[in-house]
Amino acid sequence: MKQCSLLFSLLVAGLTAILAPESLHAGAWGQQKGDGFISLQHYFYSTDHYYDHNGQTRARGGTFCKLELNPYVEYGLTGQDTLILNLFYDWLDDNATGSSKTTSGLADIELGWQRRLHENSTWVFSMQGLAILPAGYDIRDDPRLGYDRFGLEFSLLAGFPFVYAKRYGFLDLRCGMRDYFGYPSTQLRGMLTSGYFLAEKWQLLGSAELQYGLRDGSSKELGNNLLIAPDYRLLKLSVALRYLVNDRFSLVGAGYLHAWGEDTGKGGGAYVSLWIKF
Repeated sequence: MKQCSLLFSLLVAGLTAILAPESLHAGAWGQQKGDGFISLQHYFYSTDHYYDHNGQTRARGGTFCKLELNPYVEYGLTGQDTLILNLFYDWLDDNATGSSKTTSGLADIELGWQRRLHENSTWVFSMQGLAILPAGYDIRDDPRLGYDRFGLEFSLLAGFPFVYAKRYGFLDLRCGMRDYFGYPSTQLRGMLTSGYFLAEKWQLLGSAELQYGLRDGSSKELGNNLLIAPDYRLLKLSVALRYLVNDRFSLVGAGYLHAWGEDTGKGGGAYVSLWIKF
């Protein structure tokens, strides 16, 4: 528990220390040619329970903590094409065995390309491809940082802007499939995000994200990281509040929880983000 308290303290300190850097990303809209977006996110997760293979809650006998620094970048290559880079540096701590085990390092790297296929005043439709690249960690680490497998993901995205009570909002829907070619399971992935301006500089954001393993993969019983079991299923809900400092910079704070799952951790956490448009 001391390690979890320290990790959470580092998370809060990160928010106050980075006083530099419009949605979490541009969603189905992507970026315009020459425009870009950077998100610097500090993420904290903790749990002492897990969802078993049948979705029942079980005690772990210890606490798993994760602190993550997540730089995310989008750049508009053309009027329709957006390039994506997503990086994760993790600090993991697990004391479920009675003694604390820690791992830190760069987790899988995501490189993506998104193309806007259709856009009008009422909706936008896009497709996206991602390559998942192992970052050179050791899969035998416990807890481990990733699967150490190359993967591909393909998604379709749709965005819908709206106006309510003279204030702007949006709905963003993403549906896709991720495949690691044998190990771990193929995953269906879906995410619904909504945003609404409560005031001129304040935006409320909410999301529901589903990662659903099809249980068609082989298994490697290495380590005990509840976030990356081979065939896990997870529904994550989050609520965030965004403050627009000016036209370029925003600050975001959020809380989230693992609302349902199978073969994955329960629990929840928080994150803070600084967003930059350039």
